[in-house]
Amino acid sequence: MTEKEIIKYIDDGANFYISLFGNAEHMEIVEKEFYSYVKPKTDEHGIAFIYNVHLENLSIERQKEIIREIKELRMPVWFDLAASDELFYLFFGKEKIHGQTLFNDNDEVYLALLPNEKPDYKVSNNKIIRVQTTDEFVVWAKINNDILAGGYPDMHPIYHYPLCQNGLMKCYIIYDNDTPVAVAAIFDNNGVASLEFVATVPEMRRKGYAKAICEKAVNDAFVEGANIVTVRAINAAACKLYQAIGFSAYNYAL
Repeated sequence: MTEKEIIKYIDDGANFYISLFGNAEHMEIVEKEFYSYVKPKTDEHGIAFIYNVHLENLSIERQKEIIREIKELRMPVWFDLAASDELFYLFFGKEKIHGQTLFNDNDEVYLALLPNEKPDYKVSNNKIIRVQTTDEFVVWAKINNDILAGGYPDMHPIYHYPLCQNGLMKCYIIYDNDTPVAVAAIFDNNGVASLEFVATVPEMRRKGYAKAICEKAVNDAFVEGANIVTVRAINAAACKLYQAIGFSAYNYAL
């Protein structure tokens, strides 16, 4: 698999991840000609995000017009890593970074793991479950929202549960004795998997729980037929975790 193909899979993983937020009763997906976005329905709460931006074949003036339209929505945007330097500059007003191998604490790092690169993982002594019931999903969603969204319901404890039922999202919880202490999920896009929603309760960090639950999730993904697992690390600490379980960073390939 080439580096460009891997970057494309990382993009696909991000776009698929965002699209699934909209796949719930209280959310909606708006598909425009050159981009899409998810948002909560009127009087509901949830994430709002723009994704699947594809402007490469348009004239410069038309690109500028659509970029203005996107920015007027005032939502976060996933902008494909594979976008051209020219389009990147038009959108962000700065040069795209190429060949990055050193990272600051707050740099986002784009990583992937292929089946033949996966190390042998040790079986954790802690109980790790894959969410199977509505009650388990409520626990998973609460930890997720509390840690990653400041308590805001990005993942609805009821309306997003069908994603688990139909296998698009495979959610995991790891326990310390009987206390849930960390969560993770695999999003499955027809064999192209992405590791998402990795979070550990603050007082239980640096004890190996995140590493153990990620290893379980990644191992299951490959056992169940994934051809690649991608992940986006939001900071240097997260990057070190993913590299410790075999992921390689691909920022250098941009």
